[in-house]
Amino acid sequence: MNLRQLKYFVRVVELRNMTRAAESLHLAQPALSQQMALLEETLGVGLLARGAKGVQPTAEGLLLYRHAQTILRQVDATRSLLARAADQVTGTVSIGLASSTARMLSLPLMQRVKAELPSVVLEIVDIPSADLTKLVLQGRIDFSLSPDQQPMQGLVRTPLLLEELFLLTRAGVKLPRRKLSIADFHHLPLILPSLPNTLRARVDHAFLTARLTCNLFAEASTSAILIPAVRHGMAATILPYSAAHSDIADGAIAAHALDIGLARELVLCASASMPPTPAVERVVELCKEEIKRLVAQGAWRGCKALY
Repeated sequence: MNLRQLKYFVRVVELRNMTRAAESLHLAQPALSQQMALLEETLGVGLLARGAKGVQPTAEGLLLYRHAQTILRQVDATRSLLARAADQVTGTVSIGLASSTARMLSLPLMQRVKAELPSVVLEIVDIPSADLTKLVLQGRIDFSLSPDQQPMQGLVRTPLLLEELFLLTRAGVKLPRRKLSIADFHHLPLILPSLPNTLRARVDHAFLTARLTCNLFAEASTSAILIPAVRHGMAATILPYSAAHSDIADGAIAAHALDIGLARELVLCASASMPPTPAVERVVELCKEEIKRLVAQGAWRGCKALY
């Protein structure tokens, strides 16, 4: 006995006619009759009485009819339940962000995930950018937004954003023009990202090209240290707008545009050997949507979306 036979049997009882039942099931009548005979043989009882007035269920047939209807409804309900479960995205998604990116993106991304993916647990790993790709390749995080990540074996990379770099100073620092050259601020004490760091390498190269010496005050591996130092007037730094957007908004830090073409590329990185789960795919989509929204609304200044 199988579900197909039960479905056929229910239709025969409902129509009380083998020919019409066969037509509604898109079967040849002999094939339907054979299936009913096999069902009776399997159960060891007569289920259908065939006569001049069509097909009538026997007492045993009526009993099976009631049970078969219940079984078929339960099967349909189970299919619907499984389909809904498949559509409901669940699981934990781990994303690695550099500190500067995390300051801009973490909160709006968490809000979107909470609203649209309530069964997903979002883990945000805020670490120095030099370590992000290593965690992706080790499978310790699902994906990262890595600054200036170059192609490498085992890595799937999607450039998302080109971020202009700004000179960040304590509010009130007077500088000669709206767009600054290295010569305009080389005398200022700077606190910069520690090497190895692609942003730091670009800054060092800019000073070298200008044939000027960087007045290096201190180094730190995270903007969580760099930004408070700037806020307290200890030094200036060179970072993307995202690193200090809230401090700029409350008037504690000023962002000065540069005319030396300093920028960095923000790249979405994932492991080529680990297919993304539906939850990871949806979080990546939300991440891209939030980046585009923040750029379009002017909240993420000095940026150009690359997708």
